Amino acid sequence: MVTISDVAKRARVSRSTVSRVLNGQMHHIREETRQAVLKAARELDYKPNRVARSLKTKKSHCIGVITDDIDTPFLPSMLKAIEQCAFARGYSALVCNSGYEFERQKAYIEMLVQRQVDGIIFAASFVSTYTQQLIDPDLPIVYAYSHSPYTQKNSVLSDDRRAAEEAVNYLVSLGHRRIGFINGPENVIPSQERIKGYQKALSGHCIPFSPELVANGEWEEPASGYKAAREFLTRPNPPTAIFAANDVMASGVIDAVHDLGMRVPADVSVMGYDDRDMARFLRPPLTTVRLPMAEIGATAAQMLIDCVEWGETLVDSAYVPCQLIFRESCGPAAGV
Repeated sequence: MVTISDVAKRARVSRSTVSRVLNGQMHHIREETRQAVLKAARELDYKPNRVARSLKTKKSHCIGVITDDIDTPFLPSMLKAIEQCAFARGYSALVCNSGYEFERQKAYIEMLVQRQVDGIIFAASFVSTYTQQLIDPDLPIVYAYSHSPYTQKNSVLSDDRRAAEEAVNYLVSLGHRRIGFINGPENVIPSQERIKGYQKALSGHCIPFSPELVANGEWEEPASGYKAAREFLTRPNPPTAIFAANDVMASGVIDAVHDLGMRVPADVSVMGYDDRDMARFLRPPLTTVRLPMAEIGATAAQMLIDCVEWGETLVDSAYVPCQLIFRESCGPAAGV
C-alpha cells in the first residue's frame, strides 16, 4: 500500500509538507511544491486513509446541504454542481429536503451537527432565526440563492438587478419604449432586485417609469402572466413589449397575446427570466434571461470548502452574472 512517505520521497519534500498539501493547508506552500506533491500522489495512485485523516484533522470531509423543495425546477442543476465540486475537492455532500417544514429543517440541522459536518449550505432555502441558533457560530455556513443574515457576507446570488437592466436595455435597443413588466410577489428579494433593474434601465434611456405598466404575478402560475398581459394590452396605449420575471408567467403572456389576435413578436415582444427547459419549446421559442444555478452551486461549494480549510466563517458574498438567451420572441417595435 502506498504511504504518505512514498509520496514525499517521489516529490522530494517532507512528509509534513505532503500532509499539509493534501489537507488543503496552503499557508507558506509554493505553487510548484503543491503541484509536485499532487503529481506524485496521482502517479503513485495514493489513497489517503479517510478515517485516520478525519481523526487527525478533526474534519469529516462531509458538508450538509439543506433545501426547502427538491422538486423546484432549477434546483437539481445547483445541487448537482455542489456535489460535483465537493467531490472534486475530496468532500461528500449530504442533501436534506425540509419541505418548507420548520420542524423538519430543525431536525435536519440537529442531525448534521451531530454528524459533525464541516459546514452547511442552505440552497434556495429560507433559514429561520431559531434554526440558526442551533448551529455552532464557528461552523461555516454559505447561503446559495438564499440571503445571509450578515450584510454582504456568505451569500452566493444571481445578479438579478443587472440582469433585469440588461433585458430591458435589449428591448429598448429594438425600439421599444412602452415596456410592461410582470414581476413576482413583491415581498421577495428577487422581485425587488428585478424591478430595480427594470427601473434603472428605463431611467438610463430617459423613459418615464409608468406604474400602470407594472403588475405582480405568481412564480408558478402562468395564469397570472396571462391576466396581467391582457390587462396591459387592452388599455389605451398598450406596451409593445412585455418582460415577465420568470418563464412560467411569460408562457401565459404569449397565450394572452395570441388570444387577443396578435402576434409574438410582430405585435408584442415577450421576454422571460430563468431559461427553464420549457422556454425553448414555447411558440415562438422564448428569449429569456438564464439563471446561473449550476454556477451558483459550484461557487457556493467552493466558498464553503475554502472557509472550512482556511478556518474562516465570514467571507464576502458573490454575485454570479446571468446571461441573455436570444431566441425568437423579441423583435423590433412596430413602426421601427
